[in-house]
Amino acid sequence: MKLFIAVEISDDDVTLQEVAEQCGYDLKHPAVHDISAPELAQYHDEACLVLRLHLQQSIDTAQLLEEAQVLISHPSVAAVRKLWLEA
Repeated sequence: MKLFIAVEISDDDVTLQEVAEQCGYDLKHPAVHDISAPELAQYHDEACLVLRLHLQQSIDTAQLLEEAQVLISHPSVAAVRKLWLEA
């Protein structure tokens, strides 16, 4: 399962690629067992990050998208928004 997230960067000198390589990351939800490191992706022509989720139990994608807490830790990240969850 892949979670696409939009990242608002507050520093013009930092790229999304640098954020992906340098950030701390976590996703909090009881159904998620593990996540992979963020990678660059495109969602409807918008540059974003994608996290690959490994589930320990099945869950409705709409419910997981609504309930999951995404944490991206980087000094240049102003905001993070969940875009889409792809099964």
